Order: sequence, then structure tokens, then C-alpha cells
Amino acid sequence: MRDWYYNIVYYILFLVVIFFGLYIRFDDVKFWRERESFSFYNGEPLYAEYDSFYFARLSRDIKEGLFKSGEVDKFRFFPDNTKEAYLDNETKFYTTYRIPGNFISYIFNLLSEITGISVAWLTYYLIPFLAITLVIPLYFYFKELGLPFVGIFGGLIGVSAPMYLGRTGLMRLDHDPLNLTLPFLIAFFYLKFFKTTDIRFKYFWITLASLTSVFYYLWYAHSNLNFVLVVTFIFVLFYDSLKEFILKRKISFRVTKHEILYLSILILPQIWYLYTGPWYLIFQIKTLVLYIKSPSAVDILFKDFPNILISISELQKMTFWEVFSATIYNQYFGLIGLIGAIFLFLFRFKDLFFLLPFFCIGLLTFFSGARFAMYLGPFLGMGLGYLVHLLFQSLLPRFEIFSSKYKQRLAEVLIGLLLFISVLGFQKNALSLVSTPKITASLVRDMEWLKKNTPEDSVIWTWWDYGYAFPLYARRTVVHDGGSQTSPKTYFVARSFATHDPREGWLITSFISNYGLTGLARIMKEQKLSAKEIVEKISAGEYLKEIRTPIYWVFTYDLIPKFAWIHYFGTYDFTKREGLFGRIFIPTCNMLNSHEVICPDIENAVINLSLGIIKVQNQTIPVRRIYYIEGEQKRMSEFYPMGYTVAIVKAGPQAGLVLAEPPSDESLFFKMFILRKYDPRYFELIYDNFPQMVVYKVKPN
Repeated sequence: MRDWYYNIVYYILFLVVIFFGLYIRFDDVKFWRERESFSFYNGEPLYAEYDSFYFARLSRDIKEGLFKSGEVDKFRFFPDNTKEAYLDNETKFYTTYRIPGNFISYIFNLLSEITGISVAWLTYYLIPFLAITLVIPLYFYFKELGLPFVGIFGGLIGVSAPMYLGRTGLMRLDHDPLNLTLPFLIAFFYLKFFKTTDIRFKYFWITLASLTSVFYYLWYAHSNLNFVLVVTFIFVLFYDSLKEFILKRKISFRVTKHEILYLSILILPQIWYLYTGPWYLIFQIKTLVLYIKSPSAVDILFKDFPNILISISELQKMTFWEVFSATIYNQYFGLIGLIGAIFLFLFRFKDLFFLLPFFCIGLLTFFSGARFAMYLGPFLGMGLGYLVHLLFQSLLPRFEIFSSKYKQRLAEVLIGLLLFISVLGFQKNALSLVSTPKITASLVRDMEWLKKNTPEDSVIWTWWDYGYAFPLYARRTVVHDGGSQTSPKTYFVARSFATHDPREGWLITSFISNYGLTGLARIMKEQKLSAKEIVEKISAGEYLKEIRTPIYWVFTYDLIPKFAWIHYFGTYDFTKREGLFGRIFIPTCNMLNSHEVICPDIENAVINLSLGIIKVQNQTIPVRRIYYIEGEQKRMSEFYPMGYTVAIVKAGPQAGLVLAEPPSDESLFFKMFILRKYDPRYFELIYDNFPQMVVYKVKPN
């Protein structure tokens, strides 16, 4: 009877974890509803992640009949979006439509057709529910092992870990909501297979594991993870024989007909991709763990171009304590949980072998980057739960404390409950993380303007962050995006925005539009040119050709805080192997009097518009120029030969101040976007909705 009481407690805590996971995600609805004009467009919520635009666009392509598996995706990576875009048999620059990895787009499009609900609204309601599903297999996995608190704490930390929450919040249409659930579910089916003695049920569980594995590959398209899961099953299937061989050097390896059938049911449905798993796994270990890279021919060609990855935060290494900050809201509990997780795998090795690969992926957070932190969170929670079990079921009874089974169980439940309340208390800090739109309603409106007012074969030339958004909303091709930002194209886009010379900006656009990455690689290979030499030749006009495709330079408001990195890459010195950060600020400022402006968020700096000086604390900084811009009316005051540039811009009823440090104030980005100052020989201003979007058509000749 007492087991009933305990089970009720476990199920209540299990439900609390589920509702808590939903609560911390749907709590963000308040933010969206309070800013409805900003967060919704045409009655639909806007996406909160850059990759979400990609999966939403694929759903739209499927609906419109454009998605054809194996065909080139025409919306990406212009002009390398044809099957002629290759250097050799091993190096292809074009991307094709493929179902594995993009199955989420199929699912959401199908659900949209069945229900009549848009993909955006399905994302709004379904993603939080998908995100908390990891709680279910975790709980039942460890309940099967008699360790319910391990599953409960694993689920609690898992669903509320900052990194996982950040990747599975409101309006994030991506793989992550099931990337933990599916491998944990497969592991649970494996466990049930080995725990049952009934042959019929063994076939049932292995069939479920096989079907879920195929779905996992279609969902995420990482054959190495599927391969590792199969290996764990085979290892446990023949564990006793292997153990006997290792301990007694005795070979007693026999395979029964049922074991052959089990393996056939598991492996054969996956064989069409599973064979690539070992090679992909070796590659991942070499690059992510051992940092051994085998550069391809094109990697060697492009090796001198700047590494764009240094600007992407989730790929950067973290300190030991920063890892815990990304996974749990109390660093000390995180450390204790890590110790408990290690004990858990040591003492229950065989039972947890199916989960070991994913614990190792989580541990990569300490060595390889923040993106693996979402895998670590559940295991820190498991460690906390296991320490409670270890304390009352193993350690204290050894000292004849809580020696009776009744007291052991009661103490474990009471202390576990208190610990659960404590952990729940500090995990409530997850409410401070708010999932916000990555795009504004006014910017979507501007993108739709492009759709209506530019030719269908037009190409968008802009920074990569909205490279997935333009094909979704404007239905226009882009030169690079979030899946191709590491190529030299990103360097050339940055250089075109950072240069002060409009002719160079045009020449770069001409080269990329006519040659693309394919032509760049072939020229560098055939003429044996370095990155520095090819850039000099492009800037000198040696590859000048007419621009035959309509190309539009597009500047958007979000690029202003990103301009420091854009300028860094655009001014990259191939000899020194570094660039120059050029910052542009839009501080919040207020008028002190008729000629002075105070900006509280830059240390209460006071800008004297009459004298052309900036006073910050005890320093006086000169101002080079002050621009006053209202519509087409522009006037300028010059002060000192060197110094900052100030632009006071009025757009509609609003006015703002822009501050640019040299040399960024001479960049085409600052001139063409902020000042709307351009050279009509090369560009034509066709759309001015500053500060949201400014669009220039690049002249063909």
C-alpha cells in the first residue's frame, strides 16, 4: 500500500515538471500580446529564431509544389544555385532539397493542410508541447530502473536549462524540441526490450525502437547518432558474452535466430543511411573532440579568408562555471549534479549504456562550445536525483542509519521532495528568459514590398542573418544565409559594406553575381592566386562584367549592432590576419537644451551640437561632422578634421541620434543606410523606409 502513496508523489512531481516546462514557455505570450503590432503580422505570430524562417519557407515551398527532393534549392546561395556550381566531384557549392533533416517542414505543412491552421500558428502552440516531451521517456526510463527521482530531476533541469529553453521557446520552428526526446525514447524502448522476458514483447519493443530511429533520422539527419544508438543496443545484447571474454578470455559467442531477427528489425529499415554513420562519427570526433581537421581542396584554397565562426556566440568555448550557467540556475547544484551523473553511470553502467553517448555529447560543452549545453542539462538533473537515492539506499545504511527499508524509502522521498522544491525554486529564473521575434512586423511588410516591386529573378545582397527570412517573406533569392555564412561570400558582402569606395562595392557585386563561389574557386586554383591577390584583382576591376541579374542591396535596422563584426571582416588584413572593428551606436538620448543632447546609456555623454564636442566623464571627444536628416532634406556641419560622426535623423514622427566612430563613418553602410548618400553611377535608391529598411538597386553597367 505504501508503494501506492509513493507512486502518487512521483506522478504528481512528474506532472509538475510537465506543467512547469509549459508554463515557462507560454509565459512569453504576455510579451507578444503586449507588443502585438510588433510581434504579429497579418494576424500571425512572427518567428523567434533565424533558422525558423528556413523551415517555414520549406513548408511554403512544399505547399506550392517547389520542393522536389534532389533538385537544387533556387532560393539559396546565388549564383551557386545551379548544378553547374561545383569545383570537382567532391566539392559542390549548390544545395538541394532533401527530406531528411527537413521532415519538420513536411509535418507542419501536412498539419496545416489537415487543420486549416497556418504553419506560424501551429508553431506558436505546438513547439512548447514538443519541447517538454523529453520529460516523458526520461521519467519512465528511470521508473523502470526503480529510480523515479532520477527521471524527475533529469526532466526538470532538462526542460528549464537556459540553453534548451533558448532553443525551444515560443515560435522556434526547428529540430531542437525533439532532439533530446527521440534518442531518450529510443533508449527507453531498448531498455524495455531487455527488461521483458516475453518474446512477443521483445519484438514489439524492438519494432518501436526501429520505427522511432527512422523518424529520428528524418527529423535530424545525423546518421552518426543513429549509428551510435544501434551500437549501444548490440553491445548490451552481447554484453554477457563480451564480459566473459574480457574476464575469462573465453569465447562463448553464439547468436540465436531471435537475435538475428531483432537485429534485422532494428538495422534493415535504417540501412539506407546507417552505413554513413561510422564515417560521420569519426569526422565529428576528429573535429569536435580532437580538433583534427582534414581540409578539403576548397578549404585549402579559401584558408586565408577570415573565419566567420568567431562571430557566432554558440560556437565559442565557455569556462568551467559558464557551462553550468548555460544548463542550470545554480552553479553549485550543477557541479553536484555532474558528480552524481558520473556515479550514476559508474554504478548502473549496463542499464544506462544507451544514454552514455548523449552524456558524452553534453560533456563536449566543457571543450567544444555552448551548442552542446542542451544535452548536458538533463544529466545534471539525473545526477542530483541519483545522489538522493545513493545517500539513503546505499551510503547511510552502511553506517546502520535508516537501516529499515521503510525508513530508507520514506527519507528518500521526503528529502527528494525538499530538493525538488529547492531546484524548482531556482529554475523559476527561467521566466526571465523571453523568446522574442527575430523580425518585426514592419520589416516583414518591407520584405513583401520587395516581393511586389522587384522582378521574380531578383537577388538580395545583405548580411546573412535574414538570409532565411527573405526567401520566406520576399520570395527572393539571397547570396548567403545561415547555412552558408562561412564561405568567402560573407567576406565579400562585408567588404562591400565596409569599403568607402562605391566603385569597389559595385565591382565586388559584379564579381560575385557573375562568378560566384564556383568561379572564385576555379580562378584561384587555375591562376594559383592567394586570397589577398584575388581580392586586389577584383577591386581593381580585372573581372568586371555587366550585372545581368537584378541585384538589390538591402540594409535593415538589425545590422547596426552587428556592424562591428561586418566592419571587422570587411577590413580584414590578410597579412596581419585581423580586421578593424567599426562601431555604430544608436543611443537613447534626450535634449538638455537647444544645443546639447545627453545620452544616459553611454555613460551620460553630453553632445554639444554647437561646438561639436562630446563630453564623457572627464574626457572631451571631438566631433568631425553632424548631419541633420529629415526625408530628402539633409544638411551638415563640419567641426574637426578627425572625430566621431553624428547623424540626427527624423523619420516620420520619430527622431533619433546615430553615433559612428571612425572609420566606420566613411563606410558605404553608414553613408547609404544612415545618410542615404550614394553614388548614382552605381546605385539607385528605390525604397526608403528608414530605419527599418533601405533598398538600392545595383546598376547593371
